[in-house]
Amino acid sequence: MNDVVKANEALLWESPPSDKADHRYMSLLFERDITPTKNICAGIVTIDAGQEQTRLSTHEGEEIYFVLEGKGQIVLDDRVVEIEKDTAVYVKPGTKHRAINTGNSVMRLYFVNTPPVFGAVGAYKGFMKDWKQVR
Repeated sequence: MNDVVKANEALLWESPPSDKADHRYMSLLFERDITPTKNICAGIVTIDAGQEQTRLSTHEGEEIYFVLEGKGQIVLDDRVVEIEKDTAVYVKPGTKHRAINTGNSVMRLYFVNTPPVFGAVGAYKGFMKDWKQVR
């Protein structure tokens, strides 16, 4: 288990090919199954131009997104907020949320969840079961 992770070496998955409008990549930098973290999870979501997270996510923990590159929107319950590089977004517990890439290039979002949104140890594997592991 590592306490230092390079983004280009982290576990990485690609969304199922059937999700044409929802094509994205997700990497896990820190998750209690693979790193020494206990109560926090972090990673990077990469959404290509014109793509989006079509399903609203909600969970009991807190989450922060930070836009590493690109621009788009984030839906927070009934609000739609414009986001761009260097924007941070706080998602309070129970908030329905999703990201939309409205730009002409890739949008990369760094995320942190506490407690880990995947739930029990190993639960991230169930979430990713239909995704293709790239790395």
